Amino acid sequence: MNGTVQPLVAKLNELNDSHLQLIELGESKKRAVIDNQINELIAVMNQESKLAKLVEQLENEREQLVYEFLLERGIKSKLRLNLTELARLVFDPDEKQQLLDARSTLFDTLQRFQQLNDLNKQLIQQALEYVDFSLEMMALVPEQEATYQHPAEKAYGFTRSGLFDTRG
Repeated sequence: MNGTVQPLVAKLNELNDSHLQLIELGESKKRAVIDNQINELIAVMNQESKLAKLVEQLENEREQLVYEFLLERGIKSKLRLNLTELARLVFDPDEKQQLLDARSTLFDTLQRFQQLNDLNKQLIQQALEYVDFSLEMMALVPEQEATYQHPAEKAYGFTRSGLFDTRG
């Protein structure tokens, strides 16, 4: 490298593109949860898993580029500078602006991604609670109600007229 931040800016743009793809998958996941499409949900989650591995790899590459940039500036430790702090070490105004713009774009994308993840988490939690509630309701229905019995015949054993015992 020749001291420029171009490789780092390119890596930030790659990270942004990967997160935009994750947002698209998150929208697909949201639709699958709402439409109760379990197979689609599983397929989307598998794609998300693969993309998450790519994001992890890109993030490692970004960290290496930052380290190399710092080495070129004579800083030998592996400082964990954020991009705003790193921009202070960039003296070319155009490069500094490119770095800050890439940081800002990625930050905005990450916020959208986080909001969508939070929404999907809530939707999945609600779906699980609904399934749990439905299973509990099915368990409360006495088995004898599943077979036909003439209303005039006296039932054997304990019977209730509804799901809730209101006799106190």
